[in-house]
Amino acid sequence: MSDNTTNTTCACRRSFLKTAVATGIGVAAVGTPICAGTRVVLFSAMQEGRAGKFYPLAAADSLTDKPQKFSIVDDKQDAWTTLPNQKIGSLYLRKSGEQIVAVHSLCPHAGCMIQAGVKKNPQTGSEEEIFYCPCHSAHFDLNGKRLDTVSPRDLDALETKVENGKVLVKFENFAFGIAEKRNG
Repeated sequence: MSDNTTNTTCACRRSFLKTAVATGIGVAAVGTPICAGTRVVLFSAMQEGRAGKFYPLAAADSLTDKPQKFSIVDDKQDAWTTLPNQKIGSLYLRKSGEQIVAVHSLCPHAGCMIQAGVKKNPQTGSEEEIFYCPCHSAHFDLNGKRLDTVSPRDLDALETKVENGKVLVKFENFAFGIAEKRNG
């Protein structure tokens, strides 16, 4: 081979290698955020699919007409990690006749933690057991109905079912501060 041919071949190889390296760096620079963004979008879609999972909470015959608070525990996931056995929410359960009533423990007004206790019912003026929000003084009866206009809606009722004597509750979170009950 002549020196001219060798130089041309070397120049072509160097040019090819430069182009290949530049392309690799470009793919990595652009591809990494695209992959990360895709993962976040797909993860969010998968998380929404988890909303409304049924959780076993108590023996049906252990419930009374007095509200009992229960924590919901599950694996908590973000875009990158899973933390096992984390509290993800809470609710109140009680019996009303033969029915089981479950209400979310967060006030629909601003998301404060509601409490159950003997308070003055704003409609009747009598002292009775009701749900109330200590943040903004919203009041609800034991079925979750508003007793005043502080909250934009009733407490968020949750679906229940009984299987093999165990109460299961479909737990999900809802948006605050709006009149309609919407997943949040």
